[in-house]
Amino acid sequence: MWYYKDGAVALETDIVSGHPQTPTPTGVFYIWNKEEDAVLKGYNPKTEKDYESPVEYWMPVDWTGIGIHDSSWQPAYGGEYWLTAGSNGCVNTPPGVMAELYGMIGIGVPVVIHS
Repeated sequence: MWYYKDGAVALETDIVSGHPQTPTPTGVFYIWNKEEDAVLKGYNPKTEKDYESPVEYWMPVDWTGIGIHDSSWQPAYGGEYWLTAGSNGCVNTPPGVMAELYGMIGIGVPVVIHS
């Protein structure tokens, strides 16, 4: 993931995107809101169970519950890790990096997600 500010890369990090069964949607979105100490809830079709995942930083980008957040449960980021341990569609971000990004980015900032 790259965050650009004033035309230059301000932050760069490996992430984990959606699993093939629950892909991260592509397109142009924007940061709808910013929330600290959130609990993300939903249904995981891979495990066929409901889940609740506490996160320190949550920035939704669409009305379906997709967003960018920290993911302390992920042991690795980047490469093809998403193929086996991908998210339910969100952009899983390393906790330390997410804290920095959260402080840099504002509501309304465009988010471009591509494959």
